[in-house]
Amino acid sequence: MALDRLNILSALGALCMIPSLLGAGTVVSTLTDPDNPNLPKDAAPGSCYAHEITPAVIETITLRTPLLPERRAVDIETGETTVIRAATFDTKVVQRIVSPRAELWFETICPHLYTERFVQSLQRALRARGFYSGVLTGWMDPQTNLAVKLYQRKLAMNSDILAISTVEEFGLVPHRDFKGLGQK
Repeated sequence: MALDRLNILSALGALCMIPSLLGAGTVVSTLTDPDNPNLPKDAAPGSCYAHEITPAVIETITLRTPLLPERRAVDIETGETTVIRAATFDTKVVQRIVSPRAELWFETICPHLYTERFVQSLQRALRARGFYSGVLTGWMDPQTNLAVKLYQRKLAMNSDILAISTVEEFGLVPHRDFKGLGQK
């Protein structure tokens, strides 16, 4: 019996993770997928781009239109009012799109550049801006991903994938950008 409960709890846990997996973005590299039609035409060799899909937000409104008003009767002796017939309404459910589905492509840091030092620097930058309060682990753990997402929301990007514009704003430059510096 305990095994059945464990299986049920495991299945429920897996179901709870599905929305987070579906909402996760993807990273496409010009090295691994150079023929991807969504990559910019001028994408530099070796660059990476992230793809996020934001689902549409739909609002459901229930409209009640009165058909017949309520009828009341007044007792002449006591002055009390009683409802003889309740009001009747026509009820319609209407949906409207608050914000449409959106696809967003933006340049990002390639996954192989996420070194321990780079992620620690990212965590420090997020901490300095009040978005990260955890330990400097050097890992892109859930707390770091959440901090990135919250910071990038300020920039109208609802993604936990680190955008190159955020890295530039923080003053963090991946190692590949140092190639050739100091050489004449």
